[in-house]
Amino acid sequence: MLKGHKVAIARIFADLIKADRIVDTGEMECWRNICNKYAIDKDVRIEAREVSFADALNVICNSGIRGLKEDLLGDCRSMTVSDGFCTHSEALLMIALSTMLESEQPFRGEVISIPIGSFNIDIATALYIENEYDPETNEAIKAHYRSIFKEFQLVGFHFVYIPKIIDHYRNTDSVLFKDILSFLAPSMSETGLDNTYKSLMKMTTGVFCKDLLCNKCGITELRNTMPSLLIKIGNSFVGEAQYANYLKIDVDEDIATTVQTFVDCFSEMLNSDVFVVNTSEERDNQFHFHGFYKQLLDIFLVRRNIRSSILLNPYKEEIIFPNIDSKAMGLHRRERALYALLLCQGSDGINFSAPKSADALERYNRRMKRIQQRYSAIYEMFGGEKKTAPDLSIPEIRRPIFSCLKRSLKNLQALYNPEDYNITKSGDGAFSVNVEPELVYVCQLNSDEPVPLHESEMYRKWSKI
Repeated sequence: MLKGHKVAIARIFADLIKADRIVDTGEMECWRNICNKYAIDKDVRIEAREVSFADALNVICNSGIRGLKEDLLGDCRSMTVSDGFCTHSEALLMIALSTMLESEQPFRGEVISIPIGSFNIDIATALYIENEYDPETNEAIKAHYRSIFKEFQLVGFHFVYIPKIIDHYRNTDSVLFKDILSFLAPSMSETGLDNTYKSLMKMTTGVFCKDLLCNKCGITELRNTMPSLLIKIGNSFVGEAQYANYLKIDVDEDIATTVQTFVDCFSEMLNSDVFVVNTSEERDNQFHFHGFYKQLLDIFLVRRNIRSSILLNPYKEEIIFPNIDSKAMGLHRRERALYALLLCQGSDGINFSAPKSADALERYNRRMKRIQQRYSAIYEMFGGEKKTAPDLSIPEIRRPIFSCLKRSLKNLQALYNPEDYNITKSGDGAFSVNVEPELVYVCQLNSDEPVPLHESEMYRKWSKI
């Protein structure tokens, strides 16, 4: 057995002993036996403090040592009943250990450890997650929501299904809900509150996972995840940083049966017929502000790491980033028109590098003439005159425009991957803005609602040239 395996074992048992926040003589006796059995010395115990619960489990699962997983699981079971009683918090870790270490399991899962500063919900919360909408699983949840919720509640879990929460928010008077948002974020502008409200009302599980958990909170472990239940099983320190530990279980259209099986397995681990049942639910004109509910609102109201849309308003000469309640500042018409031009160009971008051969130079000049015409048309939409639009083919004119635009966009620190929103130069010399077209909207003349870029008058003018 390698030292890394011993470190992992020490980490797992340390979390198990601390799970119920009581260390007794029976556990210490069991711990001494474990240290003797697996040759765990002081150096190993010190190193174990720097390893997360999830990493420790993965080391054991990938060890390739015959019988290690079965032996370790048996020792963990002995540890939890060393005081004659398996608590709810110990059973949470044990259900994760059983899922990962037992050869015959009715469901597939994995354990992940996430810094609490990134994302943290109440222990024993079971959150449904998915990156892409899965119709069969969602229909099953809707059909069996009450039974799934009550099954979990029976053994002290709280089931969270985001569409159910958003339905509750949608059925609330919009004025009241905006008042609540304003109370929670008093510094946010009216426009920012309105955009936050609209985004929240359109929230889906997929958007929550991709844009908030993965992008904004930086939980890359959940990227591209299939339909799953993310179950909070406890907290622990890794070094001086506190982590939250989660068990992620795969689910499908048979989710009701999976939940029943999970609840049966979990309840069998407990040495008591008395469970603490969480009966707290949101009701009419009543909103929770704790656990997941607080996290959901905080993520929306805290302006950081957000994948914002872009709103081009040529008639007010503005470039707005609605989801972070900000606009590009310090720009003139020439910079705004250039940014709009690059967004219309898309991933192809604009290459201003002149070729050396005569044939290629002729094609380059034709292309630059077309780009200048497109720029002039957009410049006119932003309130200028076509004939006075700066000549982008002249480096001495073009460079200050690019520099001013880059400086302004660099100040938008609340964005997720802010470099995507700024101007980048590819290896072949093409300048572009690497934002998905579906995030770009344009205000229309005599219309209250902006439209997607590719449906806008600006894009039509650009494409006709």
